[in-house]
Amino acid sequence: MLRVLKPLGAAPVVMGMVLAGFTGIARVDAQANPGGHDFGGQQPPVAPPPQMVQPPVANMGGNAAGQQGGNAQSDFPAADPLRDWVLASARTARTRAMFHLAEKQLSDSIRDAQWTFEGSREYKDAVAAEKQAYDAFTAERQRALKSVVNDPKYRAAIDLRDEMESRLAKVRAMARPNPVPREDLLAMASAKLQYASTAHNMERDALEKDSAVQDARQKMVQASSRANDLRNAFDLSIRTNAQIVQARHNLDQSRVDLITAEAYYNAATIAGAVATDFSYYRHRWDGLAGPGLVGWGPYGYSGF
Repeated sequence: MLRVLKPLGAAPVVMGMVLAGFTGIARVDAQANPGGHDFGGQQPPVAPPPQMVQPPVANMGGNAAGQQGGNAQSDFPAADPLRDWVLASARTARTRAMFHLAEKQLSDSIRDAQWTFEGSREYKDAVAAEKQAYDAFTAERQRALKSVVNDPKYRAAIDLRDEMESRLAKVRAMARPNPVPREDLLAMASAKLQYASTAHNMERDALEKDSAVQDARQKMVQASSRANDLRNAFDLSIRTNAQIVQARHNLDQSRVDLITAEAYYNAATIAGAVATDFSYYRHRWDGLAGPGLVGWGPYGYSGF
């Protein structure tokens, strides 16, 4: 008897659950169909989910190339910063080449003027006269010094000068690493200077007494002065040469253009890098935001 009563005691509970289920279904149908329409046993139409509206995204430099559809935007960086980047690089390379070309043109202009001057008949004659006058003075000097070179007093002074020089070198070598005493060094240097002065005075007296040597020296001075005057005049002409002045102006302008192009290239490089980084990180954290969002962490949005 007990075995029969236990199943019957569970029947009211099961029936209550079934009735509750039908009541819930009826409530859902009433909410979905408030007008009480009969759909012939079919499921009532379900309203479509609301459309996900994507917020507008800033465009770096205008609309990007390669757009899809009417309002779709490409993730590739905008065209303006990248185009400026490329153009600035090419412009800087060309400006740098023009600067080196201006340097070469200035150098070639000065070199051409120098070759023209050195190849002129007037300068060649002046250089030849200078060399001829120097050779003539050297020959006259050697002739006038023959009598002095054979003088025993002159030879003795030269020998003593050379001997004192050798002794001074030996004393310095033996005293290393210690310095030579100042008194000994001063005594030997004074003796050497005295012997050298004696020989020099004898040469000077012999040359001053020879009129041919004095004439040759005068001609050498005049020829050297003539050549120096031509060189100085050429140096002055370089500063006022119209072609060289224009080449200098072109070089200065090229230097200014190069500085400007490099500044523009640096700015375009920064703008292009910013646009590229923006495109790269644009969707890096998409989909990470959710109900568990608690804040922005070092690795993006996180709810943990």
